Amino acid sequence: MDEEIVELLAARDQRSIELVVLHYEKLIRYIAVTILHNRESSVEECINDVYLKIWTHGAEYDYKKASFKTYLKAITRNTALNYLRKMKRLEELEGMDESDTLQSEYVDYSQNLEQKVIYQEEVQALNRILRALRRKDKEMVLRRFYYLQSTKQIAEAMGMTENAVDSRISRLRKKIRKHYEKEMTK
Repeated sequence: MDEEIVELLAARDQRSIELVVLHYEKLIRYIAVTILHNRESSVEECINDVYLKIWTHGAEYDYKKASFKTYLKAITRNTALNYLRKMKRLEELEGMDESDTLQSEYVDYSQNLEQKVIYQEEVQALNRILRALRRKDKEMVLRRFYYLQSTKQIAEAMGMTENAVDSRISRLRKKIRKHYEKEMTK
């Protein structure tokens, strides 16, 4: 089924988006709502942007890198986080005067090459650490810190109590921090 969607995307066939909506709308909505916390207009805009990104870049999808479902999750998560950052930025700008606003518009922090290299090294170290975790621990970490799910949501999805989830995430956070510090001092 996913192969059919990808083929239709590559052919720029409108049915591809219809199939994505039919099979993945609940998943896409769930991720967007989880991150944007029921801000309905932002959720709808986010979901529409996800469909646009899939339409625009879906032909570039590579099965070797991840499943199509994982690809959709990543696009949805990143799009929702961008909306969340944008909303927080707008809230911050409301409290600034004009000179602060102008200054913040022209400072481009992404141009710092050294910061980019450090960031890439940190991401690689975290990926190595996550790969070393047991499957259930990795799922819990991803649910909490990647998909920004609440303790309650994780507990329900994984058949655990909220207290068990909280204590396990606390232990995992300490374990990850310890391994991360070792990785970064190599």
